[in-house]
Amino acid sequence: MLLGIDKLPKVANELFNALHEDEAQIIEELYQACQRENLQEIDRLMELLIYDVEDHFSTEEELMREAEFFAYPMHKAEHDSMRRDIKNLYDNWKIGKNVKEIEKKMVPWLLLHISRWDSITAIHIGD
Repeated sequence: MLLGIDKLPKVANELFNALHEDEAQIIEELYQACQRENLQEIDRLMELLIYDVEDHFSTEEELMREAEFFAYPMHKAEHDSMRRDIKNLYDNWKIGKNVKEIEKKMVPWLLLHISRWDSITAIHIGD
């Protein structure tokens, strides 16, 4: 197992926690597909991850706007950067089928985002 859901940092908003758990599950499945070198499954899961991340970010951004979160522009900029990074990762995957690149980037990305942005955002928004 790459990242157990029980190892995810929890934040002060249950919806955020649920979004993170969904992503962790997809990343775990993606990791397992990489270990098996199941190229079709990796393609399917990368597309699912892109959809899931967009849903996650759009939900957070709507909540931040509604709560008039002071750091919305910075948090959204981080989302936009991550959107580009994941798209680039997927584009590179389609060209080179390099499973190691996927494995190395997904978990650190999720953990960093939770600790750097979602923890403070969740406190401001609450449950």
